[in-house]
Order: sequence, then C-alpha cells, then structure tokens
Amino acid sequence: MTTPARPDGPPAIDRTSLGARVVQVAMAVVLTIISVLLMVTTHRVSVDVAGLTLPVGLLFAAVLQVVICVFLWAASGARLPLLVVGMLWGLLATPFLGRGAGGGVLFPAQIGDQVQYSGLVVQALGILIPFIVAAVVSIGARRRARRTRP
Repeated sequence: MTTPARPDGPPAIDRTSLGARVVQVAMAVVLTIISVLLMVTTHRVSVDVAGLTLPVGLLFAAVLQVVICVFLWAASGARLPLLVVGMLWGLLATPFLGRGAGGGVLFPAQIGDQVQYSGLVVQALGILIPFIVAAVVSIGARRRARRTRP
C-alpha cells in the first residue's frame, strides 16, 4: 500500500512490508544468478591493444555488478537486496570454483608459468561491490537526515 509522502507529493514506496521484502529478495536472487553466470564465464576475457593487455572481462564484471546494485537500489529503495546479492554471490559461484581444464576460479590457475589471479579478482568484485554500494547508500541517507534535522 502506498501513502503520500507529503500531501502534494508522490506516494511513498512500501519498503518494509512482508510482501515488499519478498519481492526485494526475489529480485536479488534472480539478478545474482545472472551476475554469477556472466561474471564467471567472462572474467578471463582480455584484449590486446597496442601491446597492452586489457582485462575486458574484469571490467565488464565490475560494471555489471555496479549496474545490478544501482538497479536494485533504484527499484526497491532498500539495502536488503544489495546485502542479499553480496551474501549470495559467493554461495552461487561455489560450483564454478573447483579446478578445471583451464584452472579454477577459487585458486589462481597457472597457465604455463603465468599465475592467473583473475578468478580471485572476480570473486572480490562479486562480493564486495554490493556491500560498498550499500555502505554508500547508508552514508548518503544519514547525511541527508542530518541536513533535514532542525
């Protein structure tokens, strides 16, 4: 149910009812599944430009995770889905963390004599970005609350 935030303003978003929380968690779970699948499969993609190797897969992973977090915050107005993504990301990535033909995501694979740290980086991006966005949102809300206090 929505109620006016102010008499002449738009209705306030319901963020705290059980139904709203269930929808927030459901959105977070679906987007976490998409995030894990895309980030784990693309994290080792790189492009050589003028003799410089750019980690395009890791850049894509970081941008994707930020976009997902900003979308969840904008759609729900709550920190709960951000925290769910951060906590669930590692759990959903676990099946992909073992050793495979090209190495593993959990332990740095070694191709030739070159250690591949991109697996550890993609895990850090997947888990830390949602918590960082939640912290930024919380700090911003507290600053706005201080400014409006008499």
